[in-house]
Parts: sequence; C-alpha cells; structure tokens
Amino acid sequence: MHTVVLQVMNFDTLEKELSGKVLLDEHILKAYSKDMSIVEGRALALVRPQDEQDVLKVVRWANESKIPVVARGGGSSLEGESVPFDAIVIDFSSMNKVLELDEQNLLALVEPGVVNREFNKFLSQKWLFYPPNPGSWEISTLGGNAATNAAGPRSYKYGSTRNWVAALEAVTGKGELSWFGTRAKKSSSGLDLVRLLVGSEGTLAIFTKLLVRLAPIPEKRVGVIVPLKNVTLATNAVVALSKRPELGISAIEFVDEKCVNALNSVYHSSIPECGAALMLEIESTQSELETKLDSLLHTLLRFEPVGEPLYEDDVDSMWDLRGRITFALEKIYGKQYREDVAVPVTNFPKLVEGVKELFSKEGMECVLFGHAGDGNLHLEFKHLESTKLHQILTQLFSLSVKLGGTISGEHGIGALKARYLNFEHSALALQIMKQIKSVFDPNRILNPKKSFDAL
Repeated sequence: MHTVVLQVMNFDTLEKELSGKVLLDEHILKAYSKDMSIVEGRALALVRPQDEQDVLKVVRWANESKIPVVARGGGSSLEGESVPFDAIVIDFSSMNKVLELDEQNLLALVEPGVVNREFNKFLSQKWLFYPPNPGSWEISTLGGNAATNAAGPRSYKYGSTRNWVAALEAVTGKGELSWFGTRAKKSSSGLDLVRLLVGSEGTLAIFTKLLVRLAPIPEKRVGVIVPLKNVTLATNAVVALSKRPELGISAIEFVDEKCVNALNSVYHSSIPECGAALMLEIESTQSELETKLDSLLHTLLRFEPVGEPLYEDDVDSMWDLRGRITFALEKIYGKQYREDVAVPVTNFPKLVEGVKELFSKEGMECVLFGHAGDGNLHLEFKHLESTKLHQILTQLFSLSVKLGGTISGEHGIGALKARYLNFEHSALALQIMKQIKSVFDPNRILNPKKSFDAL
C-alpha cells in the first residue's frame, strides 16, 4: 500500500512539470492495459504529452524512479508490443501534428501520433502519398508503424516503414533527446541508427518526431479483385505475377475462401463465390492502363479465374475492405488468435500448403490471408491452451524459417513471440541486441519484457 501511495504522490509531482496530463483513473488505466492482442498487463499511469519536452521529462522521471515506460500509438499491435507490465503508458494521441511538408524534396516532418490514413488524406490534396499502409491504417499511428516496422499491401512495391523513415527524433532510456538521420537522399556517414531504431518496438528509444519520405500519387490506380478456383492456383498465380514488373502491380493480396465468405456476409461485398481470391492494385499512366490490365488478365487465365474480375477505381475502398477481414472473421468465428510469418515469395505456395497440412493434421480450422506479393502470410485460428499453442507455433515458425523466412513479417515480436526469436537468430545476434539495449537503456525501463529483452 505504501508503494502505491508513494507512486501516486510522485505522479502528482510529475504532472506539475508537464504541459500534458497524467491520468490515474482506474477505468482509463484498464483500457490502456491492453492492445489488440490477447495480452493484458497493468498501467500505473497514463501520460498524454503535448510535445517532446513532456516525453523527455517523463522518461527522465521514470528512469530516476526505476519505473518502466511504454509508448502507445493507436493500440493496434497484435503481439502485445504496447501492453504495459506495471508501467507508465505514454499515449501520443495529442502529439498528432504534421509539422512540415517539403513538397520539393518529398519529405514530411510529423509527430508520432499522426494516424496513417488521416496523413494520407492530407497528402492527397498535394497529390502525394505515404506508401506503408498496414491493414490497421484507419487507427494506427506513424509512430507505432515505425516502432514495429509496419508494412501493408503496398509493401510488395514500396517496402516496409523502414524504407520510408529518413530521420527521427527520439528520447533514449537515459532521458537523452537526440536527432538521428539526415534529410539527404543518401548517406555513407556512420552507422544507420535510424534503421536500427525503426522496428525496435520502443525498447531502445521513444520517438518524438519522424521525418518520413513521400511519393507522388500515380496518374492512375485501379484495384482488381480476381476470384480463383482454389488456394493452390491462387498462390501459384502470386508467384507468376511477381515476375511481371511491367504490369505495374503495387500490391498482391491473397485471401482464402473463409475470408471471402466473411466479407460477403458481414460487409455485403460482391466477391463471387470462390476457393480464394487475389486483391491487386495496378499503378499506371492513363494511356498504358488498358494494356496493363489486358496483360494482367491474360497472365491469370491459366490459373482458372472464377467469373469476371471486379474493378475498383477507388482503391482506398478496396483496402478498407481488406483491412476489415479480421473484424468480419470475428463476427463469424469469434475472437481468434492471429499470427504472421513471411518467406521469399517463390516459397509462398509451399508455406501456405505447409500451414494447411499442419492444421489439418491437428484437426483444426485455420483462416489464411496476407500480403502475398512479398511472401507475408497472416493466419487466424481458435484460441488454444498454452501448451497446445506452443506446439502449433513451434511447427509454424520452424516451417517459415526452413523456407528461408522469418517468424514475423510485420506484426513484430512483442510479448508473444519473444521465446521463438532463437528460431531465426543466433545466440550471438541476440547477445548483440541486448548489448545495444544496454547502451540506449541501461536501466531497462523502455518497454521491458518485450522482444529480445524478454529472453
């Protein structure tokens, strides 16, 4: 009891130093003690900073008090990255401004609480866009996207968040505010600490500003939904399309029959009944579009399409539909366990077939979808008791790594996957990660018990 009272008193002292708020309401703290994963922890306090100085003061105070700190964006993480374990939660919802737009150099300086989709709406007025578009883009923030190295459908052409963060400002665990990176398009100066920090899940530093790269919106974008006879034909079509750069494909999404049925049932989409479908995005000039679409359909003929493709001029609507797959599945099957792995695209058919065999052998249902263009598979299945879940995940991650892949394509490691990091990384690699952590955060106050810090 004495400790709790002391902490409350200290939080009161902390709030007096801040422009933002410190919230201690029990109901608010409970809501911020979980994210979209199955993990639940305990938030000691919720801080809503107004600027980087607030963040700096919170981290310095926490470091002196030896109290952990967890950064939170939209709370859409799926592996428990933003779940606090007896920690202060820094909620960046109030730090949501676009600070600068450099149209000439295709750069924008933003605060970490800017929501991905809202940012792209803003950029579209200037005929620009920010390519990483995770399925959670309606709620996820650029800071959270950077923390997990989020990707999305367009990662097939444009890559993940790491490719699009030029520089950043961050607070280390020691309470030091620093700028990392450069506005220059290229640099051979020192170690690339920006690429190190992006994807570090808030374990090394907390982002306070991001300098992100932008791209011009193509003259024409068209969404194409192609229903196919079965999963095998669909995954083989993915490999064939990945070898045709002249088609101007910027995204290749795969969804199985259960996904199609769920979208049709819950959101009244009009995808024909099929064994699987591909959602494709084509970027083109107006003059070349018809030729590209004709070539695309000709390529797909040998993969037995079912009926006519569906065309969508408003590609954001197609991506919104794709982003709602999880919610549609939840309506039908209830809350499911979610995983993601990724392999080289040429091994994507083997990965899907292997996952199907794994769940069939276990007598379990599994829903499959994902960013197939870059070999990223998402799967959902019923919640299991811990021993059985470990058995399934061990086989799943072993399969992915055996096929030259990773245990996480974009969801990150967080609290749920930490125990499996050695499937992919050597003991030396994990030791180096911990040594890097000790430089940035010697007292281990930043998002402890996540990723490599949990080992």
